Amino acid sequence: MDFEKYLETINLLNRASVAYYRDDSPFMSDEEYDRLYREAVDFEWKNPDKKQNYSPTMRVGSKIREGFTKVVHSEKMMSLDDAFSVREVEEFFNRLDFVPAGGYVVEQKIDGLALNILYEKGKFVKAATRGDGSVGEDVTENVATIKEIPLEIQELANVEKIEVRGEVYMPKSSFEELNAAKSGTGEKPFANPRNAAAGSLRQLDPKVTAGRKLKFFAYAITGISDVDIKSQEELHGFLRGLGFKTPHYEKMEKIEEIEALIEKTVAERGELPFDIDGLVVKLNSFDEQKAAGFLTKTPKWAIAYKLPAIEKTTKLLDITWQVGRTGIITPVAELEPVEIAGVIVKRATLHNIEEVERKGLKIGDTVFVRRAGDVIPEVTAPVETLRDGSEKEIFHPENCPVCGAKLAKDENKVAYKCQNIGCQAKIVAYISYFVSKGCFNIDGLGEKQVEFLHEKGWLSSVTDIFHLSDYALMLSGEKGWGAKSVYNLLDAIEKARKIRFRNFLNALGIDGVGEFIAGELEKRFTAEELIAASALDLMQIDGIGDIVANSITDFFADPQNKETVGKLLNEVEIIYPEKSENPENAVFAGKTFVITGTLSQPREFFAEKIKALGGKVSGSVSKKTDFVLVGEDAGSKLTKAKELGVRTITEEEFNSMAG
Repeated sequence: MDFEKYLETINLLNRASVAYYRDDSPFMSDEEYDRLYREAVDFEWKNPDKKQNYSPTMRVGSKIREGFTKVVHSEKMMSLDDAFSVREVEEFFNRLDFVPAGGYVVEQKIDGLALNILYEKGKFVKAATRGDGSVGEDVTENVATIKEIPLEIQELANVEKIEVRGEVYMPKSSFEELNAAKSGTGEKPFANPRNAAAGSLRQLDPKVTAGRKLKFFAYAITGISDVDIKSQEELHGFLRGLGFKTPHYEKMEKIEEIEALIEKTVAERGELPFDIDGLVVKLNSFDEQKAAGFLTKTPKWAIAYKLPAIEKTTKLLDITWQVGRTGIITPVAELEPVEIAGVIVKRATLHNIEEVERKGLKIGDTVFVRRAGDVIPEVTAPVETLRDGSEKEIFHPENCPVCGAKLAKDENKVAYKCQNIGCQAKIVAYISYFVSKGCFNIDGLGEKQVEFLHEKGWLSSVTDIFHLSDYALMLSGEKGWGAKSVYNLLDAIEKARKIRFRNFLNALGIDGVGEFIAGELEKRFTAEELIAASALDLMQIDGIGDIVANSITDFFADPQNKETVGKLLNEVEIIYPEKSENPENAVFAGKTFVITGTLSQPREFFAEKIKALGGKVSGSVSKKTDFVLVGEDAGSKLTKAKELGVRTITEEEFNSMAG
């Protein structure tokens, strides 16, 4: 078979698939289809560089890829404003400069993953996720496995380019089947069909995606001008004529009509074979859509009406306090089992003690429970009229329910945290952080290895890291641990025994002490001096307020922490920076900077540059601040700078100043 014959064959196979699956009028026997299919596979195996993206063999997935490349969308994929009442929908459209005459189309809002598919002369060429709206990820090979997406569209053979946009989703039945399989193999199940769809679409092995039974609804097109489509309603017919499925929609003349549709949708959505999280209300007329225009991120001609979460009442039996992997103590509501949207709910997170207090909950209350986003169980409020006086107040624990250490309030004052670095509830996560880059930076000791060593009983605290050589012989006999890998790990541990003080401090995981604050502390203190420092001493450093200062003193006041830090200091050699005065004629001599937002390099990069040129870096903006270096998505520090009249500079301006 030559290349021309190959192209003819895959074109014929694609037409046969459309006739069989879409039109229900097959013109080829299964035997003939299979023979041609095998010939196409044979050609592609011998000529992999000539394989076409629209070949029917793509349905089963091709080779494993290394990652996802970026794709710039020809037209931005916009998000939608949300409305939570009919009145908000009415107000949204009332803001238009004209009264819509073409009516409205109301579509089901599928809870999935937005996708853009490019066709050239009717051939499937490329598919990309929404990403940030302007740039998405190339998922062409994975999307080709979704059988509801045509790989060739004869009706578009004369159209140079067209992009079809829509939603990839996983049906409820496929989701349940997938999670059952995961549970059977001991894997963590997906939280909901949307997460499952997103995870399936981003598999590096397209064969995995092919087995996940994803589906697709189309709802928009771009990049085509020679098709006479005048309305959203006509667009649905056009897309369906090309072989795509589109969301169920209803046409209405007045917004008030949506109220009845909402009630109907709420009553019936549990019976749908897929999840929806709302309804999308659009102007029907394309001329009116064009007249309405766009805001920066959203169209002015469409809005998403978010459906209310399903809610029921049950009893709050008790509160369990869970210790998370970072030491945060989370209250969990233990509930009298209640069925919500087909799921039995027995427990629900309450996030933190302030939420418990804000909602006014008591043990024994009858409470409203809903599945937020139809997925996550959430206690919304107590039914106070049903209280009989037997209810009990809820108090946060003073000590960690696992290790008994005194709890500290976190930096944001909304949660309580166990700061004991030996607490077994968080030990795996803590050790994994302790050995990471920016801390002890020990190669070969990732989270999986830490978890394995912890389960073996060889790694129960950070100090045990420096005694793993005691288990070298046994470890080298374990699966996945050869003699060379064990040697490399022990060598990395030995090299880590010399560590800069700022990295040592960062590794301790003191609440509120990251790389920047650790760097400021190493300028002023030795390890012994820091352990003995008072909160007042610490607050003399720019960027350290009373919350962080108390966090540091509380950490070192804890007997278990003090003991662990003492053992670590016996195992390692702390490297302190050389003390040197910045020359008075340095570029930034006497200047104080604050860094905020996302820049091209980590903030520490710019902080080091500033300090090397004689400047100081502060964690907060004040009248003493000379410059605020501003990156993307800058927040409160930028606002503060504007209020105080402090000069703000871009990264480009900074680089120019720094020479």
